[in-house]
Amino acid sequence: MIKQAGIAVAAVLILTCAALGQDGRWDVSANAVGILSKQSSGNQVVLTPTQGYGVVGSAQMRLAPRFSLQVNAGHAHNSQKYATGTLDYRIQSTITEFSGALVFRLFETAKWKPFLFGGAGALVFNPNSTLILNNSLLSPGETPESIGAARQTRIAILYGGGVDRPLLPHLFLRLQYRGLVYSPPNFTVSGLFTGGQGHVAEPSIGLAFKF
Repeated sequence: MIKQAGIAVAAVLILTCAALGQDGRWDVSANAVGILSKQSSGNQVVLTPTQGYGVVGSAQMRLAPRFSLQVNAGHAHNSQKYATGTLDYRIQSTITEFSGALVFRLFETAKWKPFLFGGAGALVFNPNSTLILNNSLLSPGETPESIGAARQTRIAILYGGGVDRPLLPHLFLRLQYRGLVYSPPNFTVSGLFTGGQGHVAEPSIGLAFKF
């Protein structure tokens, strides 16, 4: 599913930029990312997200020689593991990102084009299934009640940097680090609210096309 989502995002971005201009002001990229999330805790709940993977598609419009406006759409898979005072839960979920950022290009050489970026966006956590990890706490024959996990959107701060390496006149290898700071999800379940701060690091590699 991730592969199909990445192809769709890249296709839409490429077609959009190709339609809007051919003067070198635009570039689009498709990137494979690692999802490296940190643990957070609070309110006697410890949240340990699993590590995962995903894709991010981006489009940039150059505003000035060193500045560009960037929009991003991403999709990833991981699980959120909650340790509470009674039961422990594992909620398998997908994460969809919609974000925008201002990109600043530090300098350019024939081989390297480094950049920094910062912005904000939204992370949509969509639960697929919920597992009870410590069923031994339940009495024989007792069935745990559904916790009612529901889709949840969190505002996120985006920051990072990277470098472009030219491969062909309009094709670049893009290496970057993306960081997202957000309030951890509880899927609208009050007993899973940590009140802490979540962070996901996303090392990525991809290809960028300039138009």
